[in-house]
Amino acid sequence: MREVSFSGAKSSNKFIQMALTFLLSECCANVARLFLRLFVGIMMLTHGIAKIENFDTLSTTFPNPIGLGNMTLPLIILVEVGGSILVIVGFLTRLALVPLIFSMIVAAFLTFPTFSLATSELPLMYLGIYVVLFLTGPGKCSIDYLLDKAYNRQ
Repeated sequence: MREVSFSGAKSSNKFIQMALTFLLSECCANVARLFLRLFVGIMMLTHGIAKIENFDTLSTTFPNPIGLGNMTLPLIILVEVGGSILVIVGFLTRLALVPLIFSMIVAAFLTFPTFSLATSELPLMYLGIYVVLFLTGPGKCSIDYLLDKAYNRQ
């Protein structure tokens, strides 16, 4: 049997090999972590900014599932805005993720009287992304990495 040869077959094999090499490389993992940090940070930042814009209205209707009273809304704004900015730039990333993870657990499981996927889907999505970032770390495209590299150089 004779093999059929297409023009450019060797170049397509080389492209596939280069693509697989990149996709399996540490560089791709770092780019993926950067994308995930930027994506989830910007998305959560929009929630925090919306709460700031509607603070007067929300201050009377915002849920208080863990009994913090008047401090619930300002704390959530601090977590959503401050934590998101830290995650976006990759500074104190894992530390910033702890209150974000906690707030998503509260939002998913304690905010509504009965748990349902319809009301908890978004907080659970954020929670999953935050846990992945907590476990993997911010990657090389972060202030954390630069500080660690500078500290270990001494």
